[in-house]
Amino acid sequence: MLNSDIFLIIESSKLKFTEVDQQIADYFLNGNPPLKQSELAKKINVSTASITRFCKKTGFGNYKEFIYCYRKTLQEHSNDKNNITSNLLIRYNELITEIDKMIDIEEIKSVCRLIQLHKIIHIYGLGLSAIAGEDFKFRFTRIGKYVEVVQDYDSIEMISSLLDQDNLVIYLSLRGENQYVIRSLKRLKQKGATIIVITSNRSSVMDELADVTLLTSQIKNTNEVGQVSGQLPLLIIIDMIYSQYISMYRENVSKWIGTEYAYLHGHKSSEHK
Repeated sequence: MLNSDIFLIIESSKLKFTEVDQQIADYFLNGNPPLKQSELAKKINVSTASITRFCKKTGFGNYKEFIYCYRKTLQEHSNDKNNITSNLLIRYNELITEIDKMIDIEEIKSVCRLIQLHKIIHIYGLGLSAIAGEDFKFRFTRIGKYVEVVQDYDSIEMISSLLDQDNLVIYLSLRGENQYVIRSLKRLKQKGATIIVITSNRSSVMDELADVTLLTSQIKNTNEVGQVSGQLPLLIIIDMIYSQYISMYRENVSKWIGTEYAYLHGHKSSEHK
């Protein structure tokens, strides 16, 4: 804990804060000078007991440990403002390296073949995963696929009741633990639908549900959330799928783009007559 960035620790603990906790947090998040506990209590008009409780909520045993980490973080930020960029670049490289070790190109090709076989694709994703789903939709809609991103429980349940063995569903979730979605996927599996799962969850449940599972990396340290976009590991896999798909079906994609261009160009010309 003492080697962690105190600002990220405070941000990641906010859900547990009372108004007094937030008042204390604001003092430190603004980069104010470190003070003795009694001086800080007087300055921001809170009790020393409140400061101790705040420290424990952020994972420290006492104020002494907290202020040591705070001083260290201030010093590191002051010494090298480029550390943030450097650390991000290192983490991006680690993510890509981890994914490269886990991914199987034959599984990527299998996913591409399934996408090629289906005109309509449903993406299940909640929160940040839905944002990654929108990226998938943007890419594949441009090359002739109809992609629908389903991003809430009620819609997932409703859509699942309508789909059958002719449909392709792609579930995006790093944790892959949402029981509501898993329940819907189990029903789809029973009806014979094709299911692709992109996740960092290696559990047997995911393997049982999916026709193909693509494993990606995960944000291991909760303090990284906000520093590294939570959907980034999913977006990297989507990049791989899209690039492989273009490589495998270049001729079909070129024909579609050419037809679409001719239609749009002709449509615009007719409007000006």
